[in-house]
Amino acid sequence: MQAIEVLPVMLRDGRVTSLRPDCADSFIVGWPVGAKPEEVASRAISDLGLAPIVLHSTSWRHAGSEVVLTYLGVVKQVDAPPPSWEFATVGHTELARGEAMAPPVAIASDQVLEHALRHLAWLLRDDPVIAAALSEWSGPLADYVPEPFRALGTPPA
Repeated sequence: MQAIEVLPVMLRDGRVTSLRPDCADSFIVGWPVGAKPEEVASRAISDLGLAPIVLHSTSWRHAGSEVVLTYLGVVKQVDAPPPSWEFATVGHTELARGEAMAPPVAIASDQVLEHALRHLAWLLRDDPVIAAALSEWSGPLADYVPEPFRALGTPPA
């Protein structure tokens, strides 16, 4: 089995805000065989009445018998969340850490969002297309510092 997790975020009052179902930690949709994952994620966002600005695959994980591919979806600001959804303030959290050859024992949705926002902060600095699309995000993402490969230790000198 495979599934797509979509983490919609937007800026509200200059702060990163997530949108999520009021009855779940994240939004997971089915990923039909043969469908392009980015199209599934984009359609899921649009079906909520949200307008995606940037859609980026940020991670994957096993969840039970499924492989879950996560997309961060930066959306245009809305005044109210979709029905049965809520705005959630985004705060920092520690990343889920595993071993060099094994995943973390458990991964919470706020840890996935933290990872996704660190990735987005890196892209904002490194990818001119993302930088152009999200020019107003540089301040709100300034304290998201990507730390690639930190779990593998410090490289030898």
